Amino acid sequence: MSTSVELRELAEFAVPAYVIGAVVALAAGGLAAFAGQPSGWAVITGLALGVPIALLGAGYTALVALQKAPVGVFAPAAAWWFLAFPAAMLVHSVVTEWLFTGGPGLPAGPLWQFLAYNAILSMGFAIGFIWTHEFLGRQWWPRIRDHNRYALICVEEYKGLAIVLQERKDATARGRAEKQRQRAEAREARSAGRA
Repeated sequence: MSTSVELRELAEFAVPAYVIGAVVALAAGGLAAFAGQPSGWAVITGLALGVPIALLGAGYTALVALQKAPVGVFAPAAAWWFLAFPAAMLVHSVVTEWLFTGGPGLPAGPLWQFLAYNAILSMGFAIGFIWTHEFLGRQWWPRIRDHNRYALICVEEYKGLAIVLQERKDATARGRAEKQRQRAEAREARSAGRA
């Protein structure tokens, strides 16, 4: 398979990440507009944050597609966003300052404090990202699995997880039923011994 086909399939597989980036852009732009910024500034603010989030989210999605990160698991997403979220916020800060003042600049204060603060915030973002990514992915990937091998692999992984969870649930139910049967027999034996 050619590299261009693989890249097209990865790009198609990453649609949930692009949607999340668009939502982030709308939220950031909307908050800027609500705060009274001119509409052009609000658009720039939204794009300066939404585009890096979409691209970095696509990077995480590529890890899932290439089976470097398991689907639906928080720890790899948290590790990814621990590094990626501060980077996205740094890009947002530099780009907005560059466009508004005419020259790129770093955030005020020590850079390490800015990055550390955003690394702490990244855990909350990672929770929302993984939940939304998995929700959107479970809607999108089955639709494209017939022509996208990454989606097919991911959907099959979900099927395997569903089977394992159902087997656990069934085993738990069988265990409960067995304990209830044993308790009922013990009660009958005690009541027969009294009679």
